[in-house]
Amino acid sequence: MIQIRKNREPGELIQYRKQPGATYENMSSDLKQQIVESLLKEQGHLCAYCMRRIPEDRKLPTGVKPVTIEHWYPRNPQSKDDIGQGLDYKNMLAVCSGNRGCGDERNMTCDAHRKNKEIKVNPCDARTLSTITYSSQGLIKSTDRDIDGDLNIRLNLNCQALSLPENRKKVLDTMLMTIHKKYPNGDISQYCDTLIKKFEGIEDNKTPFVGILLFWLKKHSSYNRQ
Repeated sequence: MIQIRKNREPGELIQYRKQPGATYENMSSDLKQQIVESLLKEQGHLCAYCMRRIPEDRKLPTGVKPVTIEHWYPRNPQSKDDIGQGLDYKNMLAVCSGNRGCGDERNMTCDAHRKNKEIKVNPCDARTLSTITYSSQGLIKSTDRDIDGDLNIRLNLNCQALSLPENRKKVLDTMLMTIHKKYPNGDISQYCDTLIKKFEGIEDNKTPFVGILLFWLKKHSSYNRQ
């Protein structure tokens, strides 16, 4: 998971919010599509939570949307606290299908698994991402107990049914193989700096599961030695 920097919201959403009685539920499909396109662009076409490519490169069950507008603070939280979060662009994220339609909730991820539960980890707030770590086997975890619960329980980001840890490991192993070929011996810290800039500089079509790559690179960069 990496920080998402929000862009300017679509002007059409601003105008819609001014209409009397405007609600997310009554929003037109055209406006929702404009919001989706804006979210995908600022997220580099990666799911805000699991960091898979969206739309996904696989056939989905009938009726399952390839992209969903997720509200980080639930539109209908258990507290019933309605503060206008349904139409707040800063509260919106683009997420994958979450494996909806699989027939087993235990194999769902992201917002499909989370439902209306409130969470602490926020892809738009770097402070909540600072405790996230990855293992060499591709497991995502956190030293913060609440955030670790978000990652592993509420969002189910180590879901084996979707091979999330395995896919993270493949991406990491591919990068490590490239680094080893280029620098079989010696200091790799400067090259890690270069790769960090490369990955962070990609705005659209970001590398899937890039969070584990940046985590590893930052541990081995020259900045980590200062």
